[in-house]
Amino acid sequence: MKRIASLISLIALGIVGYGQQVNNPSISIKPIASLSITKVVTTDSTTSVSIKIVNSKQLPPFTLRTRDLYIRPVSDPKNLKLIRSVNAPFAPATHVFTTLNEVFEFTLVFQALPKGTKYFDLMENMPKREFYIQGIVLDAKLNEIIARGFDCFARADGNGALKAFIEMANTDLYFEYGLAYFNIIYLLTAGNRIDEAQVWYDKWKDRFFYDKALLEKEMTRLGIKQKLK
Repeated sequence: MKRIASLISLIALGIVGYGQQVNNPSISIKPIASLSITKVVTTDSTTSVSIKIVNSKQLPPFTLRTRDLYIRPVSDPKNLKLIRSVNAPFAPATHVFTTLNEVFEFTLVFQALPKGTKYFDLMENMPKREFYIQGIVLDAKLNEIIARGFDCFARADGNGALKAFIEMANTDLYFEYGLAYFNIIYLLTAGNRIDEAQVWYDKWKDRFFYDKALLEKEMTRLGIKQKLK
């Protein structure tokens, strides 16, 4: 359970709506385990993303290598540019963590997301990306299901978590990230329900996910793929 939680930090709920605020949205992929988004505020002209990093273990100095950052709805080719920032350490500036559990927060303000965006990515426009936050969920129903799934994990309720992630997989067939499928396969394999895990792995193989290669490697590391075909 902790291994999955370290991949994806998915906790609280928010209310989605154009010109509104989503608190603690779920995230699919991020570069630092202790990084979270505290809120996303959308207006007619901007999208503001507030980011928090907790020094839960001694982190190296944090910097953003470029101001050429952008957001975009998942799978949309149009990049929405950074307009301004608050407290963001762009190179050569850095934030040096000095105490355990120190909290560092900054805000990035971009051009406005299209009305009705359900999930989006935040990326740096560099050949080799080091700062990226992918699969930021704005959809209230998806956030509720994801939060419920990980709350069940925290309470060691594997069946409840499995039910939640299956509901997620069936709720939005166009969510391009493999989060739900990965967790379903993990839970079924951990419960030695290999035949059921194989059914979901077959579905996984037929779907396109942006993070498929990453999660395939994690399945191998955890010994999941070795039990499937």
